[in-house]
Amino acid sequence: MVTRADAAAGTRRRILQASAELFSDNGYGQTTLQAIADRAGVSVESVGLAGPKRRLVFAAFAMAFAGHGQAFPLAGEPAYVGLTQRMPLPEAIDEYLALLAGAIARTHRLWRALQAAADADPRAATMLDEVRAERRREFERSARTLVELGLTPPESVPILVREFYAIASHEVYGVLHAECALTPEQFGERLRRQVAQLIDAFGPVRPDVHPAEPPA
Repeated sequence: MVTRADAAAGTRRRILQASAELFSDNGYGQTTLQAIADRAGVSVESVGLAGPKRRLVFAAFAMAFAGHGQAFPLAGEPAYVGLTQRMPLPEAIDEYLALLAGAIARTHRLWRALQAAADADPRAATMLDEVRAERRREFERSARTLVELGLTPPESVPILVREFYAIASHEVYGVLHAECALTPEQFGERLRRQVAQLIDAFGPVRPDVHPAEPPA
C-alpha cells in the first residue's frame, strides 16, 4: 500500500525531474512554476510547496548529479569510498572518474541555470557558493584518500585539490563539449588520463601500490 509519505516523495521526484528538464532546456529565467507543474502533472500549488524557484533549481541539480544509482549521495560517504573497498585500486579510480564524468556531463546545462539563478538572486548566489565549497571538500576527500592509499604524499593534497577543480568542472566540460564535440565518454577518458598523470607526477609513496596506467 502506498503511504502518504511515499506519495509525497513521488510527487517531489516528479517535480524535481520536471524542473531539471525545463531548467536545462529553457534556462533559469524562462522556466516558470506553471511550466514545471504542467510537465510534472501536478498543481502549481504543489510546486510552490516544494520550494521557491531558486530552491527547485538547486534541488533538481543535486538529484540529477547524484543519479539513479546514488553514485554521489546527497549525504554520507562519497562513491569512491565504497569502490575502493569492493574492487582493486586501479579499477576503483577508473570507475569513480567515469561516474564523475557522467555526473558532470548530464548536469552541465543545469549548472548554467544555477549560475543564472545566482546572478539574479543574492540568496541563490549564497547557495551556489556552498555547492562550490562542497565540491572542494569532495576533491579534498579524494586527495586525502589517495594519500591514505599510499599513492601520493600528504603535501600533495592542496595541489591535487586545485588541479582536480581545474580538470573536473562543469565549465571545462561545457567548453570542450561545445567547441570540440567532446562526448561524456571522451571526457571520462580525459579525466582518467589527467589524474593518472597527476598521481605519476608525485610517484607512489608505497612501492607496492601502482595506480592505473593512463589510457593510450
